[in-house]
Amino acid sequence: MADVDDKPLFLVVSIRPKLDKLAEAEAQLKSMVANNLQEEGCVWMHLLQSDDDEPDTWTMLEHFRSRADWDDHMASEHNIRGNELLEPLLREPSTLRLYREK
Repeated sequence: MADVDDKPLFLVVSIRPKLDKLAEAEAQLKSMVANNLQEEGCVWMHLLQSDDDEPDTWTMLEHFRSRADWDDHMASEHNIRGNELLEPLLREPSTLRLYREK
């Protein structure tokens, strides 16, 4: 049986940009996605907006090969810098939930 750290990792991130910074936040997030997709351990990453619920609360869906790959991602210079640039564009800190396949 594979160690839990070797199993694919999925993330759901809720992002609440400032209403007067929507365009800037979207551009920053799209830049971050482009950089993150260059990482070997990042399988896919999608920035989504609800048609029904809160259109000013966005969701990022992420899939990494493993927890170790996500840990590497979180420690990467481009991710740290990207989050520093994103932070002042948000109404509140993003919430992050991690998932694994059953």
